[in-house]
Amino acid sequence: MGHELSWISAWDRSVFELINISFSSEFFNLFMPYLSDMRFWAIPLGLAWVVWFFKTDRNGKFIALSCFLVIAATDQISATLIKPAVQRVRPCNVVPSCNYYDVDNDKWIHTDRFGLTEYKSSYGFPSNHAANIAGQAVFWSYFYPQASPLFIVIAIGVGYSRVYLGHHYPLDVAAGYLLGIVVALGIAYPLRIWVLHEDD
Repeated sequence: MGHELSWISAWDRSVFELINISFSSEFFNLFMPYLSDMRFWAIPLGLAWVVWFFKTDRNGKFIALSCFLVIAATDQISATLIKPAVQRVRPCNVVPSCNYYDVDNDKWIHTDRFGLTEYKSSYGFPSNHAANIAGQAVFWSYFYPQASPLFIVIAIGVGYSRVYLGHHYPLDVAAGYLLGIVVALGIAYPLRIWVLHEDD
């Protein structure tokens, strides 16, 4: 078992270094921070939600309100239950000479060559961003499958950005995706069965 875990950890780090170091570029350095910055997306998404809420029917309103349950559940399960239990250190704190985007100071940092400096104190497994975006993508896709390609592309982009920015390993993102999927389906299915009207 120890050998398998060691192999998975080595693979996880190798993929992280591939995305974060080998695939880095000036273009992505400008573009990727915006994919992960909820402050950037808050206004357009908020406006889109308001417009949708007042234009849609009864079912659509229940769906729009219930999406907040998905966010609350994925965020709290990840941040308050899983992260403290697993306590996985973020890659920017242990991988030497990787690229880390400091959100608070809005700048890129090339981490120290020994991997001994703590750049972000919170734990990384699973990724809250990945859990939240996957939860929303699956929840909305469940009710509006015609829009699922767009939701999936956005979720993949956000997950990729978390690794590119040096905040998470790929498995942190994958675990976040899994959590988001489970939570979204756990809320969407009962909502469809017990609350929504089929004739709306």
